[in-house]
Amino acid sequence: MTNLKNVSRRDFIRVSVLAGGGLLVACGGGSSGGNAPTRPNDDDGPATTPADAFQVGEFMRISTDNKITILVGAAEIGQGALTAIPMIVAEELDADWSHVTSELSPVAANFNNPYFQNLVQFTLASSAVRGYFEEQRNVGAAVRQMLISAAAKRWNVEASTLRTEASQVIDDIGARSASYGELSSAAAEEAIPDNPPLKDPANYRIIGTSPQRLDAADKTDGSFQYAIDIDIPNMLTAVIARPPRFNSQALNVDDNAALAVRGVRGVYTITGGVAVVADDFWAADKGRKALTVQWNELLAGRTDSEMQRSDYELRLNIPGAPIRTDGLVLLAQTLASETISADYYFPFMAHAAMEPLNVVVDYDGSSAEIWTGTQSPTLDKLFAGLVLGLLPEQITFHAMPSGGGFGRRGNPLADYVRDACAVAKQLQQPVKVIWTREDDMKGGFYRPAAAIRLSASIDSTNNISAWTHRVVTQDVTASLYSENLLDNFADFTLPPLMELTDFDTGMPYKIDNVLMEAHLTINSSMPALWMRSVNKFSDVFAQETFVDELAMKVGKNPYNFRRDLLSEKPRHRAVLDAVAEAAGWGYSAAGISQGIAVMGHWKSFVAQVVEVSVSANRELTVHRVVSAVDCGTAINPDLVIAQVESAIIFALSSILFGEILLEDGVVKQSNFDDYPVLRMHQTPIIETVIVNSAMPPGGVGELGVPCVGPALANAIYGAIGERIRELPLTRSNFIIA
Repeated sequence: MTNLKNVSRRDFIRVSVLAGGGLLVACGGGSSGGNAPTRPNDDDGPATTPADAFQVGEFMRISTDNKITILVGAAEIGQGALTAIPMIVAEELDADWSHVTSELSPVAANFNNPYFQNLVQFTLASSAVRGYFEEQRNVGAAVRQMLISAAAKRWNVEASTLRTEASQVIDDIGARSASYGELSSAAAEEAIPDNPPLKDPANYRIIGTSPQRLDAADKTDGSFQYAIDIDIPNMLTAVIARPPRFNSQALNVDDNAALAVRGVRGVYTITGGVAVVADDFWAADKGRKALTVQWNELLAGRTDSEMQRSDYELRLNIPGAPIRTDGLVLLAQTLASETISADYYFPFMAHAAMEPLNVVVDYDGSSAEIWTGTQSPTLDKLFAGLVLGLLPEQITFHAMPSGGGFGRRGNPLADYVRDACAVAKQLQQPVKVIWTREDDMKGGFYRPAAAIRLSASIDSTNNISAWTHRVVTQDVTASLYSENLLDNFADFTLPPLMELTDFDTGMPYKIDNVLMEAHLTINSSMPALWMRSVNKFSDVFAQETFVDELAMKVGKNPYNFRRDLLSEKPRHRAVLDAVAEAAGWGYSAAGISQGIAVMGHWKSFVAQVVEVSVSANRELTVHRVVSAVDCGTAINPDLVIAQVESAIIFALSSILFGEILLEDGVVKQSNFDDYPVLRMHQTPIIETVIVNSAMPPGGVGELGVPCVGPALANAIYGAIGERIRELPLTRSNFIIA
């Protein structure tokens, strides 16, 4: 939605009357026309909603029966955006929550994420709630004032004498009330307030509570629809045979055996591989297996995991580009009593979302309709237009809920959408392009591999006098450094260079002399992408295990050692203290070892304690994970807890098992048999404490991931005295119980 700082309230909100009565609120200048959505019908195909009844700019509807529908511009990838964002609007609106429903918005500039300067609809960097928070509050407050004004005119009283509650405007003096539905048409005629008053958080009635998710019932009865569920008339199904090495192209294709498979309709060569189109998935998959393809590997990627690791470790010996420089590190090192260092390595890792990638495209040569689960619909729609040769107004793009994303569905190159559009362009018939689990696992765009070297100098009083952090990782990380830049631009301040990186916010300890460097390597033939918590996953692992090592070196308890170094970081300290109390730090049962870690990012803070035991034959059992979270204002505490729990399970899967290996450019892993994820019997007890700081909302989706690994590694050290320098733990011959 349009940035409030750049336009007037009247330009930002446009109001009209719904057909049949009611209030329609549009944002960002109203409809752009010609992009009316269609919705699949389980019985007889798509049912089209006319453009004049569903504007692209539509944001909220209040119908005469008192139902309130709020459209959500953020992606729903399991995190609860379809509930949390409507809660923000409903709070300022004083709505009856039991009458609120939500839908995902069309793909239009009106719904762009304010966190990304209103340039794109993008759900990344835990930006859904914190991105949309302020503007959603303002819209809710403005509409509430308009409803009050309508009631005041109806009753011929001063608006200041009226109040609102549960979708009612109430006149206590006159002992009467009117529902929002009754007032909705009249409210559409009211002037839009320029600066509607916002609630004092002390008066919140919805924010801070935990109503059931708005999508819970549909998910329970199976009616909730993901992109993979889309089925439209005359739709075919396609799978794509992709080259064994990235960047290879199909040179010769023998499709005779494939075309002989019953149900196969055609074989088409596209940039991404060779598509087999059939009546159903099973025929398409059988046809693909029957293909014989000779690949042109002139530009093929030849990344080899072992060779890359050796290269990264060599680069650790060379100074990188300085990212943060505090004090005089070299002098502090020279004067130090002792300097110690440690090297860490992290492999490529797969996102492994539950719902494999899939796209439905209905293209007829002059227009297209697309359905897919995505975190970046603006860019996906742009690339779809480029492939199909269509203008934006010729494409109706449905951003569907996703069965997990973790960053994979936020690819700025829109790889899986481009491939589907390339198939549809040749076919010119509705087609669903499906990735199998093997396609997904071997399809690239992994968490980048990384090597890290840390060093710390200890002075004669056992204090840390210098700290250095050097990282080697793929260039995708560079784009992530813009996160802090965006946070600062939101306040119209220009940050110093050191604040443009993840590293600064990831190292909160009071150390006078700090040097952080990066080698951001480029490997165009090895597709890598952000993955849940991004480079915080590796940076915080190294940082927090090394801090534990330093604590032991100077003979201090790891919790107390951290606490002393966080004297100027009250929110870090608060979650650290809270998790220590909740976990009973220092009082674990016999045979159980504890580890602790803390961090702050995405405007939120977390500390975690992990409890483990390790048997004589290296059987590792993770018994409990306790988290303390300060995400500012927790819109829905249950959603926060669910996000943290899911992040812990996601993190444990990566820490224990996650590894994508390449030999001469060929990915070795293919499915969950050789890329395991955490099983139910391996899942520990998970406890989460929310520390309410009453600050504006921070991000939660990625917050629970980075500290799990170092806390676990620190607990392992407590159990068997062994430092963990690389992941996954199966590489260190642990048996996962």
